Amino acid sequence: MLSGRCEEGVADEECAMMQEEEWEVLKSIYPDVCICNDAGPFGRMIKLEIPVELSPARSVTIVPSAPPQSHSHATSPLATSPLATSPLTALPPILLSLILPPEYPLRASPRITSLTYTHAWYPSSELHTRLAGMWTHDSQGVLYAWVAFISGGEFLEPGDITMINPSPLTLVSLLESYHTHAQDAVFAETSFPCAICLCAHKGRHCVRLECTHVFCRPCLSDFWGSCIREGDIGRVGCPDPGCVKAGDEAGEGEIVRVVEEEEVKRWKWLRAKRALERDPGMVHCPVAICQTPVPSVEDDGEGGWGRLRTCPRCEFAFCAFCRRTWHGPISQCPLRVTESFVMEYMGLAEGDVRRNEIERRWGKRNVERLVLKYEEERMNREWIERCTIGCPGCGVQVEKSAGCNHMTCIKCKQHFCYLCGDKLSPAEPYKHFNTLGRTCFEKLFDVVE
Repeated sequence: MLSGRCEEGVADEECAMMQEEEWEVLKSIYPDVCICNDAGPFGRMIKLEIPVELSPARSVTIVPSAPPQSHSHATSPLATSPLATSPLTALPPILLSLILPPEYPLRASPRITSLTYTHAWYPSSELHTRLAGMWTHDSQGVLYAWVAFISGGEFLEPGDITMINPSPLTLVSLLESYHTHAQDAVFAETSFPCAICLCAHKGRHCVRLECTHVFCRPCLSDFWGSCIREGDIGRVGCPDPGCVKAGDEAGEGEIVRVVEEEEVKRWKWLRAKRALERDPGMVHCPVAICQTPVPSVEDDGEGGWGRLRTCPRCEFAFCAFCRRTWHGPISQCPLRVTESFVMEYMGLAEGDVRRNEIERRWGKRNVERLVLKYEEERMNREWIERCTIGCPGCGVQVEKSAGCNHMTCIKCKQHFCYLCGDKLSPAEPYKHFNTLGRTCFEKLFDVVE
């Protein structure tokens, strides 16, 4: 009897040493998982908080459980329809509470006291059974296998995951919120090289742009702030060469995260100013004390409603063509008084009675000055039509002084052909001149007569 008791005591000491060693190894590998290891009346009381990681990302479909039958209230369609999340890489952690008896791991298995799922996202009891079946008598410890099994999501069905829950809308929001929080936590603790200062920084000191490129916050703030102060908002974007070549610009959400409030205000003002400058249909309010820029509107293609403009500042409604009070979509724009009598005056022969009447009424010197101005404007219009071509992007007239026929509009950055006016691809602008069968084939340097 004494010999048997001694053997049991030695075995318990060996089990205690193995438990301590297993706990230390588990803490070194999963430090955030190990919550507590306390002595209890029936053995060591262990608590493990195990996050579930999904690789690759998988979407989750939540099917509503059968609601209680009720004839007094109508059920919302969202409450009865399955909802799917966007692809997730992490699910809320599972809290595993267990007791390690003194005989573990040589002669007894761990006893699971509870399995708690955060937000109750996994109601199945199957996991308890599968964990219990992983211990064997020749096992040297099963805690690491349990943590790896749960954290790797091996207990979930392959492919997309289906869950049953009484509140799909709430659970979808909670799962996606946890996924975002987990991604932010991983990003904050990961080191990233900054392509500007060429130094490595923790994610908490960096900014990840929508294009997924990462830069340290001080470098990006200095670069964007300098561009905004200089008025060059076209460069306020990802500094990566690929994104620069593509011409991608940062959105307002990214700007607010990086630069100061005053710089954000200036960036918004510069962006609005650039949009108006690039608008070929922009006109200024004809009211002398207002003159606010009025952007163009989308023409509905019916009648003349595309000419209607309303000043956002003084609310004056006017015609974009004649700059007069809005005269309706059907009525033609009236000619200016001066333009009408100048055209009449130029159409009359020298010495005509009506011509002399116009000179006496308006003054001969004034009439001659108006005729000269009219001729200058006419010749300017003819020269513009003859010597320039309209940009197919914004409509601004462009004159080529030298070089090839591949043009880039300085206003809207549109690439186009100076010969035919077709838009060109920014990535392959010269393909237009090298394609057999096109009217501009091998005419890159041809001069327009």
